[in-house]
Amino acid sequence: MNSEERIVHFLPDYGINRCLQFGYYKYSKVREQLPVHKHTNSIELCFCINGEQHYQINDEFFKLNGNDILIIPPNENHSTGDYPEDKGELFWLQITCSDSDDSLCNLPEEHSLYLIDALEKASKQVFKGAFQVKFMLDRLLNELETSDVILSKIYINQLIIQIVLEVIQLSKQKQEYSPRQKLNLIDEFIIDNMHRIVYVDELAVISEISVGYFKSWFKNTVGIPPKEYVNRLKIEQSKIDLLTKENITTVAYDLGFSSSQYFSTIFKKFTGYTPKSYISSKENNE
Repeated sequence: MNSEERIVHFLPDYGINRCLQFGYYKYSKVREQLPVHKHTNSIELCFCINGEQHYQINDEFFKLNGNDILIIPPNENHSTGDYPEDKGELFWLQITCSDSDDSLCNLPEEHSLYLIDALEKASKQVFKGAFQVKFMLDRLLNELETSDVILSKIYINQLIIQIVLEVIQLSKQKQEYSPRQKLNLIDEFIIDNMHRIVYVDELAVISEISVGYFKSWFKNTVGIPPKEYVNRLKIEQSKIDLLTKENITTVAYDLGFSSSQYFSTIFKKFTGYTPKSYISSKENNE
């Protein structure tokens, strides 16, 4: 069922060939883990617009930040692993690759098969998106929700083809990893100072840029604000500490949180569990 935070369109209902679901969510808080499932003879394109999302495809793990794209191949089990569906904004598009008399969005058969094959070859890698892709995804969502005339159907087909073409081109581009080097320094600093409050000003100094520009650069590069990023790293560490240290209060103070109550609030925000229920779930699994 569609809601303000999650919308799903079944594209065959619109007469769109070789396409299944087109969906969108914008979560203000984490949701339950995405359970293990697979799409029979269907490729799924995932566009993380902002926030974070994790995927496990069989035994491989992938992390998406804002402006990242991941293509999930057909017939392979996938889920969010041990992570919840994260807060943030994400689109997905499913395209069938089974033998069919229909071609993708009414393209010539040769063109249709070429694009589907190219998408499969680009699967299981995370690569950067582009502004024009988000623009086209927004237009597609708007078109599906506002019109059902023949002209709209033509436009929907055109938008899907444009999105697929753009994704294939982006997957072939050499990924720029220069920001990663800077992020590695930031990660090291946060880990070394996990026991206290880490200030954004300090991270800006490490990056050798002004605080104002650093906040903008960090949000554009990682997809979330720096303060949230610090808290996420601390929560990842706390998942280990909760299973080894004597109590929740000790874990909270050892990670620089001002109180166990504040720690519990942040922990639930990013995991969907309270610290106590997280410990219980792990003990039950064991």
